[in-house]
Amino acid sequence: MANYHFEPVSDSEAEAWDQLIEQCQNSTAFQTWTWRSALATAFKQLTPHYFWIKSTNEQTSQPELVGGLPTFIFQPMPTVKMLYSLPWNLFGGFFLLPDTGVDHSQLYRDLHQHLRHIITTEKICQITFVPDWTQDLGTDLIQNAYREETGHFTHLLNTGTDYNLLWSAYNKRVRGAVRKAEKTGVKVYDTTEQVDLNQFYQIYLQTQQRLDGTPKPFALISQLFESDLAKLAIAKHEGKVIAGLLYLFFNQTVTLWAGASDPQFWEFRPNNAIFHHIIRWACTSSYSWVDFGASPPDNIGLIKHKEEYRAVPYYFNSYTKVEMPLQVALWEKSEPTLRKVYAFLQHIEN
Repeated sequence: MANYHFEPVSDSEAEAWDQLIEQCQNSTAFQTWTWRSALATAFKQLTPHYFWIKSTNEQTSQPELVGGLPTFIFQPMPTVKMLYSLPWNLFGGFFLLPDTGVDHSQLYRDLHQHLRHIITTEKICQITFVPDWTQDLGTDLIQNAYREETGHFTHLLNTGTDYNLLWSAYNKRVRGAVRKAEKTGVKVYDTTEQVDLNQFYQIYLQTQQRLDGTPKPFALISQLFESDLAKLAIAKHEGKVIAGLLYLFFNQTVTLWAGASDPQFWEFRPNNAIFHHIIRWACTSSYSWVDFGASPPDNIGLIKHKEEYRAVPYYFNSYTKVEMPLQVALWEKSEPTLRKVYAFLQHIEN
């Protein structure tokens, strides 16, 4: 019978981690080492804890690498530590290499033992998993006193290999909007210029303020912009940046991640033009999926917009286990205020 143990991944093993993750089913940019480094640099409250999953049994003299477990410890307050795989409701859990013959029941038991060690040594007050790869893990987490939260969904578009088929399948309003952007002189392209990034981020801050959202820090967006994991598509009108979208790409998936636009130029349909640009790039670059990102269930307009491109909902669940109720209650009470302070500081600093 196999046993599974979890070994920390060192900084010197970054390339090996990405090679592993690229072989795992459904892995995206959010499981890469670049994403790990960007989060750790931008958020001092986030500490990455990544682990190799290795199996041993009586027949093998050397441990066999079967997968990886990416996690972060989030410490927003001195007495509050929470373990996430992964933050921001991005798909986490463990990722397994194909055809390794893993004994899932034993892996689950060893995973819980590993988590128990982390909880004890780090004084973790809450654990949250957003597993994507198997519903079996969700069932196991429920049996181990995790609370299941349903109703989360993203939108996925299967790009195929023929962009003309995608274009023909779009709602006619989308095709009309893209044509209008072209006729009114909107130019869309991927940029590597710092000045374009700066202008986009100012529009992004204004967009987040208008939506009462919490902006991602410039340090995070800038680090991704400079990496080989992301591109910034911008729409310009008469030389002025009027919209933009930072998108991520890895393995088989392109993810539409951080977008913003100037309402004064919405009549030129820059957002439609940017979506069109990125989807066409994903298709011609042989990516299988475009992930439009999670949507609030009550935002009917946003959901309808994504589905006009023929993206379809993809549902997933999150699982949370509270270890220290008093600390969790303290964080939940403080979080809204701290988020407002954080958003205010982003506007001042940028």
